[in-house]
Amino acid sequence: MNLNREEQNKISKERILAASLQEFGEKDYSSASINNICKSHSISKGLLFHYYKNKDEIFLLCVENLFVDLSNYLKENFELKHVNMEENFRDYIQKRFEFFHQYPYYEQIFYTATCNPPKHLIYEISVLRKPIDETNKKFWCEIISHLNLKQDVIIEDVIETIIGLGNYLHMKIQHNNVQYMDGTCWVVERYTKEYVKMIHMLLYGIVK
Repeated sequence: MNLNREEQNKISKERILAASLQEFGEKDYSSASINNICKSHSISKGLLFHYYKNKDEIFLLCVENLFVDLSNYLKENFELKHVNMEENFRDYIQKRFEFFHQYPYYEQIFYTATCNPPKHLIYEISVLRKPIDETNKKFWCEIISHLNLKQDVIIEDVIETIIGLGNYLHMKIQHNNVQYMDGTCWVVERYTKEYVKMIHMLLYGIVK
């Protein structure tokens, strides 16, 4: 079967993406390499460099696919089922675990992008986070809208504060990365527990 140029380009890019997801899904950023991607999947360097400039561009391609696919998965598979905020949040996080169980290569990529990103790519990664950031905002909007807030509280401000707490937690994990090397699942679990604790302090206060 003869393929036209557009179809050939699509197939080649899909091959490179699949090989790159496996490489960055099995190794951290510093250990992964273009040589491994090409050698392990019989992809010529000439073909790879025809589409992508360097390792950074390929890594960001994987990160972009991660955040888009995670966002779409949550949109398609999660819905609010509980009155209790904490139970809904637990379900939401559980769906994220299910996503990484279904797509295991994404777990290491998520860990690298979120907890231990290459310093020179932090801005680019933050831009690529937009799909999952928007999905998270929608989730928190639905959660907050069910709470009996004070009259002068603006929902958008609360959501921005909650998202800000999450960003702070990301930076904290990045800064203390040496302490968080016991495994990716452990990091995500620790993140979840700390995030819930901070949200409870925000919503319900710390003073008797």
